Amino acid sequence: MIRRCQTGDRSAFSELVGQLMRPAYFQALALLGNEDDAREVSQETFARVWRSIGQYDATQPFYPWFYTVLRNLAMNALRSRRRRPQVGGDFADAWLETAADQAGREPEQELRRQQQVARVNAALMLLSVSDREIISLKDIHDYAYKDIAGLLDIPIGTVMSRLYTARARLRSLLEEDGDEQP
Repeated sequence: MIRRCQTGDRSAFSELVGQLMRPAYFQALALLGNEDDAREVSQETFARVWRSIGQYDATQPFYPWFYTVLRNLAMNALRSRRRRPQVGGDFADAWLETAADQAGREPEQELRRQQQVARVNAALMLLSVSDREIISLKDIHDYAYKDIAGLLDIPIGTVMSRLYTARARLRSLLEEDGDEQP
């Protein structure tokens, strides 16, 4: 599909966008903490990828290259806007939600879930961008340590250490709020 994209095949690129739009949006949301900004950055990522797909080395894994574009745009957006991230409802919702849970949920259960989502979102937005990023890559997107190491260009041991520390910070924030570990 990537080779077809490199030849200018718009239908192949549409297929690629279909596969990556949701993960790109949620990763941007994890980094930026704002739904509008996440939507904008994920869309800009696809525009940049389309413009520069010819420069991509198709012998290398695609997603790390794609993620680097997304991450750089998100970091640029954070630097240029210089404002505190807003709570983005979908970030924790994506983390806590499962299709099975959503199916037969009682109204009281739904209210508790919404309250938990709000508490987790508030705690996540108090974390640093790098803490949110590592938690998102592992706990939302379920990447292996090796894959995260490749995406962030850091050793696996550093991934494990950062993830442990980020989870401990999140746990501490949730305990301060009187919540249990998600």
